[in-house]
Amino acid sequence: MSLRGKLETFADTAKKWAGVAWKRGGRVAWVVAATSIVMFLPLVMEIEREGSVIETDKLRIKEFRAQGYTDNQISQMGLSASVEPAVGLAAPAAKPLHLQQ
Repeated sequence: MSLRGKLETFADTAKKWAGVAWKRGGRVAWVVAATSIVMFLPLVMEIEREGSVIETDKLRIKEFRAQGYTDNQISQMGLSASVEPAVGLAAPAAKPLHLQQ
């Protein structure tokens, strides 16, 4: 077999494998994209909404303090600046039970 024949055979084999990889890779990419839309988009939206709610509560607390309300009165309204939810990476690490006293 000549060099040209070997190169043509190699090119045909490469095209065949490239087609198979493209089809399977496209399927994998579609599954990853669909899964991320279904799983992660609602999570991101909820995190953004929670952040805006916390900011709104902080502004309301600041306004109430400017109007002369005490911290006790503000907490009776259901708002509390000192007890914010501690969730995620910025949450302080809890001590093990045997170290808590």
